[in-house]
Amino acid sequence: KAMEVLLQALKINESIKNADGIRRNYNNIGNLYINQEDYQQGLDYYLKAKALAELNNDKQSLSITYVNVAEAYYFLKDFDSSRHYAHLANSAASKIGYSRMIGSAYSRLGNIHSALKQNVIALEFYRLSIPYIKESQNYIRLSETFLDIAKTFSMTGQNDSVAFYASQSLSLAKESGFTLQIRNTGRFLSSHYRKIKNADSAFFYQDITKAANDSLFSRQKNNQMQSLAFDEKLRQQEVAAANSKTKAERKRNLQYAAIVVGLISFIILFFVLSRSIIVKEKFIKFFGVVGLLAVFEFINLYIHPYLDRATNHSPFIMLAILICIGALLVPLHHKMEKWITKIMIEKNKKIRLEAAKKTIATLEKD
Repeated sequence: KAMEVLLQALKINESIKNADGIRRNYNNIGNLYINQEDYQQGLDYYLKAKALAELNNDKQSLSITYVNVAEAYYFLKDFDSSRHYAHLANSAASKIGYSRMIGSAYSRLGNIHSALKQNVIALEFYRLSIPYIKESQNYIRLSETFLDIAKTFSMTGQNDSVAFYASQSLSLAKESGFTLQIRNTGRFLSSHYRKIKNADSAFFYQDITKAANDSLFSRQKNNQMQSLAFDEKLRQQEVAAANSKTKAERKRNLQYAAIVVGLISFIILFFVLSRSIIVKEKFIKFFGVVGLLAVFEFINLYIHPYLDRATNHSPFIMLAILICIGALLVPLHHKMEKWITKIMIEKNKKIRLEAAKKTIATLEKD
């Protein structure tokens, strides 16, 4: 249901060109895919969100997106990329004192070092993360961090610490109703108790894991997710095709406008510089106005996408900027027209004078 609603929200945000809303939708869709253990799809959506966050250079948005990207790379076992983005997230969040993402970044760095068997460093990052996570009341992350600490202690054989932190994780997950975290902690505890030959506890936690897993991954839900994903993929292809068509049309319109400007400029220059054709001032004024309109349209076509993005799609601001551009072009047009008219008058005088001289010379011969 969450995926269905998020895809509807994405369509609305795309239709009104709400870049921040689109970024949030991408992040949340990525979260759903990560929860469904489709890590590559999750990463794809996180990277789309990252591109939008970087356009605005908003530190809060960047820290959230960088943490998400780090998490996806971690699950894909690309630890170098994961560490890179975790540090970027921590840097962005620290600049604005965003405790939620500082805690998440430290926790993710703990996971990376734990995966690399660097347990002491991992535990230090986990301990650094806990105060920030508690401060931000991010209980999902806190439950996950407790479980990660338990896993790290499991690698060092400290079973009392394993039981303590895993129990903390499971208790917090149950209190808050985090089914995914219940499943993950139950799975870990079942495996842990099998290793230490405690069959009763292993079976107990195995039952908890199965119940949570069935809730998350029923066949009907999987089919619904796949159907929604397929529909969204088709829609994204249609959006990409529409964008490509728009770009092609804009390029073609720019070419037409450039041709018109070029032709008008050529006609005016041809008549002005011609040594044998007398051109009336009205003719120059007419083509001057047409040329001005063509130049304005060319500028409008060229800058419109950038203007649209810079003004956040505000028609009023765009109109004001275009009026300012027109106000700059009009006096320039008048100066050009005056200059061309002056040249034309001088040229016409020369043509008439030469014609008069020829006529006089002909009459003198007669």
